[in-house]
Amino acid sequence: MSLSIEQRIKALKSSIVQITSHQTGGVQAKQDLAFSVFVKFSLGVMLNQLIARYRHYGITDAELAEHIYIDDTHFSLDEKIAGTLNAGALAKSVRLYKEILEDLPAFSDVLMSLMEEITQHGKKGDGLGQFLTPTDISGLLALLLDSLPVSTKSKPTDPWTLYDMSCGAGSLQLPRVAIEAAQGRHRTSLISLEMNDIDPLMCCAAALQFVSNMVVHEHDLHQLRVTCSNTLTETNPNSKSMVVIKTPEKVLLNVKLAHDQRMQEKLQLFKHMNSLTKRILNNS
Repeated sequence: MSLSIEQRIKALKSSIVQITSHQTGGVQAKQDLAFSVFVKFSLGVMLNQLIARYRHYGITDAELAEHIYIDDTHFSLDEKIAGTLNAGALAKSVRLYKEILEDLPAFSDVLMSLMEEITQHGKKGDGLGQFLTPTDISGLLALLLDSLPVSTKSKPTDPWTLYDMSCGAGSLQLPRVAIEAAQGRHRTSLISLEMNDIDPLMCCAAALQFVSNMVVHEHDLHQLRVTCSNTLTETNPNSKSMVVIKTPEKVLLNVKLAHDQRMQEKLQLFKHMNSLTKRILNNS
C-alpha cells in the first residue's frame, strides 16, 4: 500500500533531520543546519536538472548564458561541512522531495510546513522576526486576488508580473501561480515572478520551490528572479540577484509540442482499448 502525502512528508522530515546525524551539538542547531543543507543542495540539483531539460529541448550553451543567471554564493556548500554530513540521508531527502512534488499539483507548497516544524518551531519570531504565512491564508489570498478584475489595457497573451519583496519561502505566491497552472501551461508561461528576501536561506527556499516545479511539472514561467537584499535600504536590489531564469521561446514551443504528442498517444491508446473491449463483449 502506497503512503499518503502526509506520511511521505513526515518521512522527508525524518530524512532531512538525519543529514546532520553524524555531527555533535544541540538538537535545534543540528536541525537548522540539516534543513539549510537540504534546501541549498536541492536547489543546486534542480537548477542542474533545469539546464539539462533546456538542453533536451534544443537550447544551446550560448542561449543558456542569455537566459539563465546563477550566483551560487548563497547556496554553495562549504567543503568542511559537506564532509561531515550523512550523504545517504541527503540523497534520500532530495529523492523524496522530488517524488512528493511529482504526485502533487503544480506549484504545491511542500517546504512551508517542513520549515515550520524543523527550523521555526518555538522561535516565536526570534532573529529576523520571521513568521511564515500559513498555507490556508495564502490560498485564500490567491483566490481573492484571482477574483479581481483584470486591467483592460493588457491583452490575455501579454506577460504580467507578480512582486513579492519579502517572499520568505515563496508560500504567498505559490497558490497564485498554482491557479494559473491549473488552467494550462500557456497561463504560467505569461507570469514574471520577482521575489526578494533579506534572508539568504529564504531566498534559496523560494527559488527551490519554483525551480523544482518547473522541472517536475514542466510549467515554465515567463521569468523568475530571486534576489537577496534589503529592499528598504538598497536602491538597486536586482544587482544582488541570486537566480534569474527567462524561459526561451523555443522551450515553451517544444514543451507544448511534446505534451500534445503525448496526449495524442494517450487518445490512440484509449481508442484501441475501447475497440478491444467492444470485441470481447461482442464475442461473449
